[in-house]
Amino acid sequence: MAIIRDIVSDFSDEDEIEFCGEEEEDVEVDSNEGDGNVTYANPSSFFRVTDSEGGRDYRPGSSSVMNENDLVVGKQFESKEATVDAIKQFHIRNSFDYVVVESRPDRYVCRCKQFGAGCEWRIRASLNVKRGAWKIKKMNGGHSCVSTIVSQDHTKLNSSFISNCIINLISEDPGIPIKALVKEIVSRFGYTVTYRKAWKAKQLAISRIYGNWEGSYNELPRWLNAVQYFAPGTVVRYSASPHSVDGVVDPNSYILDRVFWAFKPFIEGFAYCKPILQVDGTFLTGKYTGTLLIASSQDGNIRIFPVAFAIVEGETKEAWE
Repeated sequence: MAIIRDIVSDFSDEDEIEFCGEEEEDVEVDSNEGDGNVTYANPSSFFRVTDSEGGRDYRPGSSSVMNENDLVVGKQFESKEATVDAIKQFHIRNSFDYVVVESRPDRYVCRCKQFGAGCEWRIRASLNVKRGAWKIKKMNGGHSCVSTIVSQDHTKLNSSFISNCIINLISEDPGIPIKALVKEIVSRFGYTVTYRKAWKAKQLAISRIYGNWEGSYNELPRWLNAVQYFAPGTVVRYSASPHSVDGVVDPNSYILDRVFWAFKPFIEGFAYCKPILQVDGTFLTGKYTGTLLIASSQDGNIRIFPVAFAIVEGETKEAWE
């Protein structure tokens, strides 16, 4: 706890960011002329002073050119979630790890997992209330530790983070195979996640795009009422049972047992079909199972004509009644 208190106090909001180097430096030109009347200028301090801290960040295969995934003081993000994702992405790409020291609605502080054992890396980001954006306020250099991550997975590469990375792929193709998502993560970060983690990430992405199962069920009565309002003559019947928690009935919550509906145009169209109805069913294999029943007939062009639909718990006597 002593280390954590020191970190938080050292990274307090009252601290000011110190920048190294000079913003502008006048160049003095010597009056001495050499061969060919060439004049010489004193080199800038940038070429004369060695940045020892920057040299510690170098690793074989790394690039000195800053890219969009680098973490630098002053970098801004639109939200706390975007800030956390940027820190995660940096550590995943560079095979480092960190722990969260403080996480508040207006501040986020992290330190290297090997802090105090040879690495002094730490970072503080906070919310700029006036601009409504998050900003990296202070960062203690780069990681000076040696990465110890040798597994095929990374602790920060969780399903929630992966869902943010693949949400555009899911939006373009909701049926994309899980194996394709695993390959996508390998190409981006170099880690092979498990099938289950990729599957869970896909479900999270789908829920963010289209909503979750529970939300869809809650909207069903409202949707059916809207159908009856805008398509008068549509028939809707559904039954539900009270929801109880630990034996106590919740008057504001119900469990959908079964629902039946028939659109008015289909009801009218049945008058021009063969006087016969065929009922067929198929199993629902989503999060909530059941059976979808369809009553259909045959029109004058010998084509299938749907008449009514129902979602029931199964092909049981109670459901048929």
